[in-house]
Amino acid sequence: MEEQLAKIRPQIHSKLENQKQATTEETLDEQQTPRIPTAYYAALLTTLDGQIASPVAAPILYLLDIVLPHVPQSISRQRFTETLTILLTALKSHTTEAPIVRSVLGCLEALIIAQDGPTWKQPTTRKAFQALIMLCNDGRPKVRKRAQDAVRNVVTTPPLPMVVHPAAGMVADWCLQSLSNMKKRDESGSAIHVLTLLKHVVVMLPAQHFNPLCETLLQLPKMNNAFLTIAAFEVFESLFGSESISFDEDKFVQVLRALLELKPSGNDEQVLPAWLNIVASGMTSYYRINPNECTTQVPQLFSIIFADFHSGIPKINTSIAQCLSTVVRCITDDFITEATTHKKHGLKSMIKLAEDGLSIHYQDAWAEVLVVIQALFKRLRRSGANLMKGVLSAVGELRLSPDDLIKPSLDATLGAAITHAGPAAVLAVLPLNLETPTNTKSIGRAFMLPLLKEHIMNTEMAYFSQELMPLADRLLQKSHEFSDAGRAIESKIYDTLFQQIWSLVPGFCDLPTDLPQAFTMPVAEKFSKVLYSHPDLRPAICQGLGQLIVKNNQLAKSDAEEDHLRQAYGLTKQNGQKNIELMRSFAANYLAVFFNIYSQTVPMYRSYLSDVITTFLSITSEQDIRTTYAKVSGLLKDALEQPSNYSAANDPSVPPPMSHTMLDLAISMAPFLDHVSAQSLYQTATSLLAREDEPQIQKKAYKVLNQMATCTMGKHVLQENIEDLQSKLLESTTAVTPSSRKDRLQILIYTVDLLPTSDLHLIPSILSEAVLCTKEVNERSRDLAYELLVDMGRKMAAGGTVVNSKVEGMEEGVQDVTATIGEYFLMVTAGLAGSTPHMISASVASLSRLLFEFKDSLAPNLVSDLLSTMHHFVISSNREIVKSSLGFVKVAIVSLEPALLQNHLGDIVKGILTWSHEHKSHFKAKVRHIFERLIRRFGYEEIDKYVPEDDKKLLINIRKRRERAKRKKQGAMEVEDEDMEEDEPQAKPASQYNNAYEDALYGSESELESDTEEAMPVRNGANKAPKSKKEAVQSFIREDEEGPLDFLDRAVVGKVTSSKPDTYAKKAARVQSMLNAFASGEDGRMVINETDSEAEAAEEEDDSEEKENYYMEAQRSADGFTRGQGNRIKFNKRQRDADDDMMDVDIETSSKAKKKKGRDIQRIGAEFKAKRAGGDVKRKGKPDPYAYVPLTKVIKKKGKHQKMSFTGKLNK
Repeated sequence: MEEQLAKIRPQIHSKLENQKQATTEETLDEQQTPRIPTAYYAALLTTLDGQIASPVAAPILYLLDIVLPHVPQSISRQRFTETLTILLTALKSHTTEAPIVRSVLGCLEALIIAQDGPTWKQPTTRKAFQALIMLCNDGRPKVRKRAQDAVRNVVTTPPLPMVVHPAAGMVADWCLQSLSNMKKRDESGSAIHVLTLLKHVVVMLPAQHFNPLCETLLQLPKMNNAFLTIAAFEVFESLFGSESISFDEDKFVQVLRALLELKPSGNDEQVLPAWLNIVASGMTSYYRINPNECTTQVPQLFSIIFADFHSGIPKINTSIAQCLSTVVRCITDDFITEATTHKKHGLKSMIKLAEDGLSIHYQDAWAEVLVVIQALFKRLRRSGANLMKGVLSAVGELRLSPDDLIKPSLDATLGAAITHAGPAAVLAVLPLNLETPTNTKSIGRAFMLPLLKEHIMNTEMAYFSQELMPLADRLLQKSHEFSDAGRAIESKIYDTLFQQIWSLVPGFCDLPTDLPQAFTMPVAEKFSKVLYSHPDLRPAICQGLGQLIVKNNQLAKSDAEEDHLRQAYGLTKQNGQKNIELMRSFAANYLAVFFNIYSQTVPMYRSYLSDVITTFLSITSEQDIRTTYAKVSGLLKDALEQPSNYSAANDPSVPPPMSHTMLDLAISMAPFLDHVSAQSLYQTATSLLAREDEPQIQKKAYKVLNQMATCTMGKHVLQENIEDLQSKLLESTTAVTPSSRKDRLQILIYTVDLLPTSDLHLIPSILSEAVLCTKEVNERSRDLAYELLVDMGRKMAAGGTVVNSKVEGMEEGVQDVTATIGEYFLMVTAGLAGSTPHMISASVASLSRLLFEFKDSLAPNLVSDLLSTMHHFVISSNREIVKSSLGFVKVAIVSLEPALLQNHLGDIVKGILTWSHEHKSHFKAKVRHIFERLIRRFGYEEIDKYVPEDDKKLLINIRKRRERAKRKKQGAMEVEDEDMEEDEPQAKPASQYNNAYEDALYGSESELESDTEEAMPVRNGANKAPKSKKEAVQSFIREDEEGPLDFLDRAVVGKVTSSKPDTYAKKAARVQSMLNAFASGEDGRMVINETDSEAEAAEEEDDSEEKENYYMEAQRSADGFTRGQGNRIKFNKRQRDADDDMMDVDIETSSKAKKKKGRDIQRIGAEFKAKRAGGDVKRKGKPDPYAYVPLTKVIKKKGKHQKMSFTGKLNK
């Protein structure tokens, strides 16, 4: 309700709805009554009672229609009689005014739905509902639709505990009476309106009305009115499609037979599709009532409908295919079994018709006939192997024809046959013939191999092991023979066929029905040999072997009934368990094979191997896992003792050393180890944390610990060794490599969660590391650092003791401290006394994140002290510190209660105003957004008190922009809602940030920002409208001037950019213009003036910071990048002139700015563009959307002069 009312409030210049709502809300505010639905309801009803006949009745009823559905049912029942009297009086007084009638109908709907069962026995209630029903046949479309919707909503919402609404009988009686009267007077239009209502409510009508209703509906097609007949059929379709209605079988059969006798002409493009729909719905309902009797009717009905394929009308053919596909499903399994044993049978006659449908006589309907054949294959399943041989042969012949139009349909039909009849049955009729020479009798069907790969599932695996595997071996032998003979093309063809056959393994491994008989030891060994000898086939074979475990495991744990599983898959839960036991017997040997292949594979292609290893480990016995891990551990120990100079950047095609491979395998095995093995793995991993000279080893060691922390046994081992783990992590602090940083932060998070409350000394020990990591280059590392800070805060807030004597650097006599959130904040604030701006900035950023998370748990005096401290950093001379401090201020304004900020408003305003005068405008946008937030929370007048007179221009500018933005938004909403009959509540746009903290820190939701961007002129395409989600983001490659780009070079990835790069000539010209912008000294060097603060900062830089000059140069260059929100990389583009709108604040600075060269195109008529159409619209308060062109001479000369056109004015 509030969303709908909120859309009306801003429409100051709209109709009376806004004025009446404003008056009502003012009255409620004066009476100090909360704005709740009940209050609105009482005020509006009182106002309406005295002004029913006046013009203001329309807006009052409009608002009442919005409010009534939200009024409590008890209130609606209590004031039912009073409200009903007023509404019926309003309806009677304004019968000719459609908008008022629609509003009254909405009010009556909400009022009637709220009533209980006893109320429906009163005449007034039935009278009100009668008024709704009568309007269901109104001549005004919108009124009629609103009335029908109201009746439907009332009937489908019976008062509890009733199942059928008391008014449903009234609806049925009215419909029957209306149809009977109209049938006599031949008023088909009115009858269609009644049938439209009946279509929506027929399933809710009392059962005793079905028989007379069906009899009446069956008479309507005899009036020879196509539209009336279609409407009647749609009612039957709704009636048959409901599963909640229990029909009397005899009556149902009579109705269905009567409908079948009403079959229209086979060429009737209007009525026949509707008739086919009700036949499909009727047969489905008949099958649900009596499957055996329904099945006996299918063959005859199938032949009657199939004959209409001769029509040649695409719409009719599509409807026939859909209907027959539904009818085919109405066949019992016993009926199919009988067909396999009898020569003459109704099902065989249906199949014969389908086969004849592929003859030349039905050529126009082949695509639709194939849809019916697919339905037959799906229903017959394995029985289709014998019954559908002729059809399958005909489909195969058509597939060999040169006609490409129906090849997709033919492939879909062959795929259905492969899936449901089985590949053995299909290939028996359509053999591959890959070995025999091509002739008329043995045509090669290599096109079947991709179809087999896509559609094989739940079939006999023995066919692959007994037929296809030997065929593959013979094809491979031929490939070798051709290769030896120097016939490379033929060799490649047969090698491809070999690989295509083996690529069928995943399909045959998808729940095979004969796994114990087919997957024998020789077959398993053959799989292993192919894994070793053919690397290209490893992904497919590994996928298949993994599916044998995963799918059977799902089958064994299924909640479905045994009969259902047997019917659907030909297997039971016991079969699944037996298949798992079979695969467990092969697990140890296969793991050895996978481990060997893993060591020979480069890391970028190991993902499928890791998946299949994990899958096999899940079923391997504990003894086999223990033995396997012992081997891995031994190989790892030997490999670690050997020096390694491996670097993936040197040659990524070379497999990594054994130590790396064994650690990767240990990561995969960690969740499945027992206690002894897990303890051994922990000792190995912690011993590698200090290997600073081997970054990859160190990184994998951290990954091992992280993997252990995610599994039960590994977590238990870490808990047992928590003291040792803390010691090892602290000892390795100085040895952490950049590549290991995020994995180390992750294990620190897990470790903090495992810490005992009696000893939390790890938190102060790693606090400075976590704080500094918030400034890491890697985004994932930064996120983990913030997560670690928050987790440590939660641990401290939960209580416990911080043993300070164990903290490195603390004196021995220091007393222990009780863990509290306040104590934790004091620890973090210690970083504000850091010796470097980097540390101070990181501490401020950390405090802002923690303040946002724990604001409700902090003492007010602590929050006050934090705010006071930040005032000093806001006015710092170091930009890095100021940037974090302004972020802290913004988070505080957004998240803290106004009372906590009230005493600091003066200092906040004074601090941020310091940076509004900064001549390089580094923080102008941030200052503007902070002021915007302050004004939202405290109001313009409150903030204005703290702003000096010289800076009031900024505040005035912000206020004007807000007002202008609101006016534009309001105007857009009015235009958008002009043609809308009902206002739909609009969802709030989703946040573009990852979490609430980033939304508070970076999100502005500023009216100023959108207003500024709309007001900016188009400049060289820099300010184009944002792309829609459907549009693909373009990518470009920057080329060097030295020569063509080498795509095999690994550095080519670094040359991909999302912005169109300049050519070398343009880049050189831009560089030259930049050089000319600075003065030159006597020695030819550029002279660049620095500010005093920058010079002082440069003097304070040490040697390590001087090394970053190249990095800064890259940032400032045209092809460099800067850091945006969350320290994310943002490539440099031409700067927007959004901040230039602040010229009235800093006139002296902006007046010195150089005028940018380029084209400013002022589009004529852009403000009249329609949002949802291709033309222009009339805007309120603006002239008509015509072209207003000055009657002066239109200049079209060459040179640097103005040009005028009817699409825009170009200023050069």
